[in-house]
Amino acid sequence: MGNKDADEKYVTWRRRLVVAWAIVGAIALFVLAVRGLSMIGAAVELLLMGIIIGFICSPITNALEDRRVPRALAALVSLLVVLAVLAAVIVVLGGTFVQQSVEVLRQVPTYVRSVQDALSSFWESYGTSDNEQLQNMVNSIVQTVSSAGSSMASDTVRQLSNGAVSGLFDTVDNLVNFFLALILAYWFAKDYPVIVRELATIAGPTRKDDITLLLAVMSRSMGGYMRGQLICSFINGIAVWLGLALLGHPYAGLIAIITFFMHFVPVIGPFVSAALATLLALFESPWLALWSLVVMVVAANVTDNVISPLIMRSAVKIHPVLSIVGIVIGNCLGGIVGMVLAIPLTAAIRGVFVYYFETRAKRQLVSEDGALFQSTPHQDAQGNVEAVYDALDDEKFFESTRLVTSSAWSRARKATNTASNDDENAVYTADMSKNRNVATNKQDGDDTSPAAKASASSTDEEKHERV
Repeated sequence: MGNKDADEKYVTWRRRLVVAWAIVGAIALFVLAVRGLSMIGAAVELLLMGIIIGFICSPITNALEDRRVPRALAALVSLLVVLAVLAAVIVVLGGTFVQQSVEVLRQVPTYVRSVQDALSSFWESYGTSDNEQLQNMVNSIVQTVSSAGSSMASDTVRQLSNGAVSGLFDTVDNLVNFFLALILAYWFAKDYPVIVRELATIAGPTRKDDITLLLAVMSRSMGGYMRGQLICSFINGIAVWLGLALLGHPYAGLIAIITFFMHFVPVIGPFVSAALATLLALFESPWLALWSLVVMVVAANVTDNVISPLIMRSAVKIHPVLSIVGIVIGNCLGGIVGMVLAIPLTAAIRGVFVYYFETRAKRQLVSEDGALFQSTPHQDAQGNVEAVYDALDDEKFFESTRLVTSSAWSRARKATNTASNDDENAVYTADMSKNRNVATNKQDGDDTSPAAKASASSTDEEKHERV
């Protein structure tokens, strides 16, 4: 008995040791992967930028293809439409952004002096003017901020006015990368249904449908989120510009542009844009600062709680925890661009995980009142989990997608339901077998059938006659 207990303890500790080393190995592989991606960050950014632009172009491409336009021409037209919209935005807003940014940087010394005057009035009003040590410390901090702001302002103005050689090379490099991303986006928008089918074919005939559905989940999660977020960001920026312009905010255009870009960064972005708008308005008037804050809060809440649910009802919902984790990792890998690209990638990873978990575990992960996996749960008529619909959160996806044929979807759905029914039948068969065994044992122990009773009665009569 003692040897058996010792063996069980040994097996338990051995399993724990294996699990611990597996966790350590997974962490080490993750760190190595992050460092490896950081070394090729520019290439990763280029690839992701092209894919995301291709996803943005795909609805226009599909719509034109439905109207009998060749897909190659449809992809080119959709890319030109996206570029035209982008060029119009740059022409309309680019000058305002540069002009007001330079003006803010030039006003930094004036703002710092205003802070110094306010602090001096504070010392005099509250009788702390005799505390020279505290005043010197605060003035030193203010002077440091003033010097840094003035230096940054002068450098920025000089670069924007004259242009530095390094800045020119950086601009050329960015333009080349953007041009390559556009080429990649065109070919991706044109051929991505074929690319998905080829990747699924590589996986083999037994896994082809499964891989196709997996890639469809990634496509829909990333593309749907990015398109919806782009529209919501644009509406939020327009609302902020209208509100601040009516208030007479001197930097309404600059704040609106910053709000547009910061809306792509959940949780953190709205706070940053609201704080900047309030701070810049505070140097003009306390009342302007207060009303600017009200405009920023109202615009953000209306966009997120009223407009966003209508526009992004077919987009994957991402919990703030997942968003922040994705933003941190994206910042480590690619800076600002990595932070923006991390959000749709997080949506894609979430959708893939839901699909993989529910397919393998045969359990429903998503729920209406969930947190990390909040979504509408889907089940068929027999109560089987619809893993693909849970991952997509869009019942009409297969009506418009070019990635999954109806036959492939039917085969995969039938295979999933068959596996689930097989598991239920196995449990049912085991229960029935167990019940039969129990009934047989009971009958053997207490047989009350007519034949048994007759046999017992005959035996008793024979015993009576012998006596």
